[in-house]
Amino acid sequence: MTSTHAQRRAHVHVPARARSRLGRALAGLELGTGAMAVTGGLLLVLAPDGSLLDADPAALAGSPFGDWRWPGVLLTTLVGGGCLLTGIWQWRGSRGAWVLSLAAGTGLVAFEAAELLWLGFQPLELVFAVVGISVATMAVLGLRTDGRAR
Repeated sequence: MTSTHAQRRAHVHVPARARSRLGRALAGLELGTGAMAVTGGLLLVLAPDGSLLDADPAALAGSPFGDWRWPGVLLTTLVGGGCLLTGIWQWRGSRGAWVLSLAAGTGLVAFEAAELLWLGFQPLELVFAVVGISVATMAVLGLRTDGRAR
């Protein structure tokens, strides 16, 4: 078996239309997640006491943060900015979009894991960890069905 034959067998044939639907669904998930992260992060930056989101300042005890400003900045830039840029890249079908989406999904899971370590369990951490796993899974499916790193 030649390496070319093995490469062809490693990819599942899926019509371009289905790949497009997967990419659009993934982009929508990334754009929605990014918009929510930017909104939540900016609300934390605007009111570092957490009052705009009803975020308890006591949750920061034992964390490296004195108030909610820096968690808001990190949420806005890393999760919000990352997901928005990746979503746009995926929506356009740009080269490397699947790989970028895989990085965004695993990055979101890592962000939620760090948040769990710093702040303890919060229900939204679980929700967004599942979103991150979903993004990463969809990206892997896209890589497998597309046959290239688009």
